Amino acid sequence: MNLLPREIVVGYGEAPSCMRVEMVGNADTPDVSFSSAANEHIEASYQNFLRHHDSGVPIYGTTTGFGPHVVSETGGDAAQGAALIAHLGAGYGADAPAGIVRAAMMLRLNTVGQGYSGVSPDAAGAYLALLRSGVAPCVPATGSVGASGDLVPLSHIANVLMGGGEAVYGGERLPAGECLRRAGLSPVALSGRDALALVNGTSFLTAYAAIAVARGQRLLYVAETLTGWMYRLLGCRADALNEDLNVLRGHGGQKQSAAAIREEAERFGKYEDTMRPLQEVYSLRCAPQVLGACRRNTGFACSTVEAEIDGVDDNPLITEDAVIHGGNFHGQAVGFAADTLNAALTQTAVLAERQIALLCTPSRHNEFAPLLLAYEPGKGSGLAGAQLTATALLAEMRGACQQFATSSIPTNADNQDIVPMATLAAQSAYRQTDRLAGVLSVLHIALCQLDFLRREGVATGKASPAPEGFPSFEPLRADRALRDDLARIASAFLTKTS
Repeated sequence: MNLLPREIVVGYGEAPSCMRVEMVGNADTPDVSFSSAANEHIEASYQNFLRHHDSGVPIYGTTTGFGPHVVSETGGDAAQGAALIAHLGAGYGADAPAGIVRAAMMLRLNTVGQGYSGVSPDAAGAYLALLRSGVAPCVPATGSVGASGDLVPLSHIANVLMGGGEAVYGGERLPAGECLRRAGLSPVALSGRDALALVNGTSFLTAYAAIAVARGQRLLYVAETLTGWMYRLLGCRADALNEDLNVLRGHGGQKQSAAAIREEAERFGKYEDTMRPLQEVYSLRCAPQVLGACRRNTGFACSTVEAEIDGVDDNPLITEDAVIHGGNFHGQAVGFAADTLNAALTQTAVLAERQIALLCTPSRHNEFAPLLLAYEPGKGSGLAGAQLTATALLAEMRGACQQFATSSIPTNADNQDIVPMATLAAQSAYRQTDRLAGVLSVLHIALCQLDFLRREGVATGKASPAPEGFPSFEPLRADRALRDDLARIASAFLTKTS
């Protein structure tokens, strides 16, 4: 894991980007702190909460039960807070990645740091200390529908704060109490208000969505750059990348993608092979239109997720004048954004798979290279296994590219009678980034192999080197297993910053 290059400040007056959320997720002991204004607003909001409570104002989760039990009166003490965390401590299956959990904690702190949650400064400070300590709560990935935020997964984090459940510290999975002891922390008792404020929001799903956006933006850059390299290697006619043509379409994303492809295609000056057709197949000629639309949808997802990060997703909200009950915890907006991102990632993979097929199939490219880019066809099979892998990955992506945000299943005794399934949408988009990176790694290997075959005189045409800063690849003279190469290149693409 990497350390943060600088401190990340959250809370009132701050607006962390998707990339900063990812940075926190990538750090074992993230250097996160509240802004000075956040500390002031947390204290003021807590005093407002105490004043409203003392004056007899009804406050959900403090003077009432939770969910459909809102009709019951309660006391809001530590026993109620413990009961909330206990009954939500369900979930199923494998743990969420530790980086997602850290990102979710950062986002929860950003919400309470806005100063509208009425959370106690002690609870907020303890939660921040837990994030900074390197203790990683073990949180089941399955159990949230994103309707009342992410109650189940966030409860597992709060449980660790209270000394319950399990966590990982120093690479060892242990009872949470022992992890806290080793990290120099003590368990914290949470009131009903504190407990509810730490679980009743979209932080878990937004963590998945934010990191998916950050990765998706990088992978789009990779797809555009590899397409530009393919133009350069094949000597494609540049008309399809013409600035006037792409500006006249009127879509900003298309204009940007065309410019990115053109920059790589013309890195060593313009080169057009006179043997190329007047019009290329759509996976090349229409790449600006396809990737431009994907870029635009990824931009929509980014702006929506960053609005969510910057907003207040708690319930109730505590102001100086009132306790306001509502539904800011509902994840519909991020659910739609994640579904949109999912579609963009999948279509990027569709384009890349078609480009791989073009390179591997002599009947589609006038036989300028051997079948499956083998150095000695028949004696070797070239990229046969790699192409199968790309095909399988794309099939997985298509299967996972459903609309989760319109798949409501009422739950919680029909209290949550319209459910956005936003957590599932965000998790799916996050997983799609890994699959897309795999498809792009196959495309990268195919282009590297074509360049090698041309240098060796095995394929016709002009050789042209890989884009600057892209991963190296030892070309194939004889068949070898490519699993490690694919994993290494995909990992580089997921983390590439320029």
